[in-house]
Amino acid sequence: MFENYFQAKDVRLYYVKTTLEDSPILLLHGGISRWEAFETIIPELEKHGCVYALDLRGHGKSDKDIGKYCLNDYVEDVVQFIKEIISEPPVIFGHSLGGMIGIQIAAYYPELVKGLIIGESPINLEVLRESSKSLAKWKRFSGNYLAFKDENRIGEDKIKQGKEENALMEFMIKSVMLTDSDVLTAMIDQFEHTFMNYDIEILLQMIKCPVLLLQGNPDLQGIISDEDAKLALRLIPNAKHIKLKNAGHTLHIEDKKATLDAIIPFVKELLEQ
Repeated sequence: MFENYFQAKDVRLYYVKTTLEDSPILLLHGGISRWEAFETIIPELEKHGCVYALDLRGHGKSDKDIGKYCLNDYVEDVVQFIKEIISEPPVIFGHSLGGMIGIQIAAYYPELVKGLIIGESPINLEVLRESSKSLAKWKRFSGNYLAFKDENRIGEDKIKQGKEENALMEFMIKSVMLTDSDVLTAMIDQFEHTFMNYDIEILLQMIKCPVLLLQGNPDLQGIISDEDAKLALRLIPNAKHIKLKNAGHTLHIEDKKATLDAIIPFVKELLEQ
């Protein structure tokens, strides 16, 4: 895979891409995550197009200490990336925060999106608020592992033991340690400002491109309720919906096969047009 940095307006963004040069697919990860969240599904996706995966500002290997982590900042970064690096409308698969970014781009920049896959992104503002509050438990991890260990007096053996018991927890711990702590501050303590333009009922009605809504199982900590899924389908004029019964919020990590079975037919249909 090709690895590089892209200079956006006020930040350098790290990204990877596969070898094909046409039929772009853009992957946008969730909050306190990184591009590697998609690592296990990229080998299948790259059979159908050129896959791009970004580290959002303040995440992974992208620049930190920026002080600008509103939803609009992420949107502006991705819009510039599509225009300058991809140079043609991609199919976007956005998970959680990545899906929120995709929703805004599809609504306000329809010429830049061929199709949109929304993976477990909040449809309800109160769900988004509660999800942001739940990130508080991760705030002490962010930035520096040694500082975390010293502050919490937790030995390395205990941390390793916890990681071995849960692969998803291991990934999240690594991801949050690579996330600027200001990202979490923006989401938790500055919620109203950070998400002030996420008016879902207005945004969804503006989307004209084909949409696939991927819903995790609420019983497994999926954040899209059945009622919210029905609302989204009423608002989006050109949408399909698939509920993954054996996965929760991180559906592409928890059930890779079901996620690929859902998105590949959607992607193939769009890219073959």
